[in-house]
Order: sequence, then C-alpha cells, then structure tokens
Amino acid sequence: MEIEGPLKFRIVTFDNSEDREVHVDFKQEFQDLDVQGQADVFLKHISSLHSQVAALNKEDEKERQGMLMVLKLLEELWPHVKAGEVSLDETIVGKVEAPSPLDQLISGLKLN
Repeated sequence: MEIEGPLKFRIVTFDNSEDREVHVDFKQEFQDLDVQGQADVFLKHISSLHSQVAALNKEDEKERQGMLMVLKLLEELWPHVKAGEVSLDETIVGKVEAPSPLDQLISGLKLN
C-alpha cells in the first residue's frame, strides 16, 4: 500500500515477536509550510484518503484496513496539526499488536 501525502510511514518488526510498530514522520516539505498551509494540506490529504477508501473494491480488504488505520491516525492528529501543537520533527510511534490466539479462535467459531 502506497499512500502519498505529508507523512512517511514505516513498519518496524521485531525478531522474537509478532508485534510491530508504526513509525510516522512528517515530510520536510510539510514541515516547511506555515501552520495554515500545514492545516490545508493535512485536511486535503484526509479528504483524499476518504475518497480512495470509498473507491476500493471488496477484494482489497487488507488495503482498506491499512488505509482506515492511517485515516484514524490522521483524524486524531488533525486538531493538533491545525492548532500547530505537533512537533513535526519528532517520530510518532504506535504499537500494532498481533491478535491474541483467543481472538483468532473466537473469530473462527460459527454458531449453529
């Protein structure tokens, strides 16, 4: 999945775990904008991603889930970007945990 926009995403995996981290950095050209320019670009990016998600086929469920995760993050950041409260030169780190074996077992159950 390739998402163009003001952010760079990296997935970090660990050798001894199924857990992963998402590292998010703001691109330099975004950092160079004034706060109003950043807000405009960020909101336009959110709108564009909503359109891209809506246009995906049902076969693209993994891509849809990835894009929805990105959208959730962007929507959480939006008011802080708009207010100029985000340190744009720092990396945002989010932990993505592997589903528990119990969750996997429950999701595979069928009720008769």
